[in-house]
Amino acid sequence: MSNQPAKEALRYTYEDYLAFPDNPRCEIINGQIFDMTPSPTTKHQRISVEITWLIRNHPGESGRLCQVFHAPFDVVIAEDQIVQPDVIIVCDMQKIERTHLAGAPDVVFEIASPSTSLKDRREKMELYEWSGVTEYFIVDPEAEFVEKFMAKEGKYVRVGIYAGDAAFRIDAIALELKARNIFAG
Repeated sequence: MSNQPAKEALRYTYEDYLAFPDNPRCEIINGQIFDMTPSPTTKHQRISVEITWLIRNHPGESGRLCQVFHAPFDVVIAEDQIVQPDVIIVCDMQKIERTHLAGAPDVVFEIASPSTSLKDRREKMELYEWSGVTEYFIVDPEAEFVEKFMAKEGKYVRVGIYAGDAAFRIDAIALELKARNIFAG
């Protein structure tokens, strides 16, 4: 598989996805296959673990019961929309299935890489916006900044770009983090 979408005439579904081999890993966006290889870098993995750990250890002051998951974890937004975001927060426990999330998460973090950055900003951003993901964060591991988008009247608006000691807020769980904290490790 390549980083380009598969032939336009074919539209893949979750049923097709379940029959695919584990390697190479892929996602289906708008019925098209997108390859997820090569594997993430060690820096990418450290950032993913750090975000997950910071969220998981948050005392939950928002009053909402939410859970955090990290890739690989299937998010089945629709029959032809299956993605594996790097880190997600889910506050609707009804969506959590034994093997996947059935529907859109509340919050998504994507850790950009040279091979995924365009897809994160184009196909995935459109999918998350369309499906109702309230908060979308794109993390740049090389430049060490976090970019936050919020849904406003069904469209994403960039809230800010955060680096160093600048703090950003995950509204769904009332958690404020300094950007530099997710790059620690």
